[in-house]
Amino acid sequence: MLHALPIFGIKLWVEEIQLEKKLLKEIEAIKPKANVRPNLLTSGPVGSGKSSFISAVYSIGEGSKVQPALPGSSASSFTVEYKGYTQNTLLKHFILRDTMGLEARDQDGFHIDDFVYLVRGNIKNSYTFNPAASITPGNADFVDSPKPDAVIHCVIFVISAVDVYNNIPEGYIRKIGQLQEKLRLEGVPRILILTKADLLCEKVREDTKLLFWSVKVQKAVKRASEIFQIDQASIHPVVNYEVDYTLTPDRNIPLLLALKQSMKYAECHMRQVEDDDDIP
Repeated sequence: MLHALPIFGIKLWVEEIQLEKKLLKEIEAIKPKANVRPNLLTSGPVGSGKSSFISAVYSIGEGSKVQPALPGSSASSFTVEYKGYTQNTLLKHFILRDTMGLEARDQDGFHIDDFVYLVRGNIKNSYTFNPAASITPGNADFVDSPKPDAVIHCVIFVISAVDVYNNIPEGYIRKIGQLQEKLRLEGVPRILILTKADLLCEKVREDTKLLFWSVKVQKAVKRASEIFQIDQASIHPVVNYEVDYTLTPDRNIPLLLALKQSMKYAECHMRQVEDDDDIP
């Protein structure tokens, strides 16, 4: 019962609710000037929580837990199609996109060459990926002259905090490094989300409010920054709603912080592209 909580606990609870409302308003206020909804592409190893992150964001927008992107738990990617998600609340002005997961072996999972085509907008929504071969011009799902609303404006890499803290397979490090090099050449911004922070740290599992104070989580963030050459300010530890059904501010806030940053990066990237086009 609320009246039984300590005064300090009530104060933190109220502050969390206020911060969550503030973030929701700030996110809904991000409206790109162009008549184009920026695309946010999620990418990461199989089983890292990529689809669960999308479902968590979508659930926050709906106000209750839903599952638009079905998560997988097998060794191979559950998501095999290129899909986009939007809604009339959080994602009203953006599209959050899911794609096939990365696998450590070169011949498995998401094909590296497909990534470039995705970023450039050459691949149609609902395209089914083939790990053995990349899509090529002439394919029915290949778009030779993509429209501005098809290109990717920010990439959200999703990786398990447990894997980063312990020993992420070299194959993943190599593949993600290759993807980042492709992004650098295309000039597309990226952020990194560290999922499953509750599985990494028992204290976080007991109380999500301790997420940003966990020594283990902080070490995972630092290690991820060193491995993938992403600044720590662009790395977000989160706890997805993989088990719990009820949405809570302490879990929503880290997810909203990550979503807000990806949206601002995408908006800035879109504006920069427009400015470059105006420069003779």
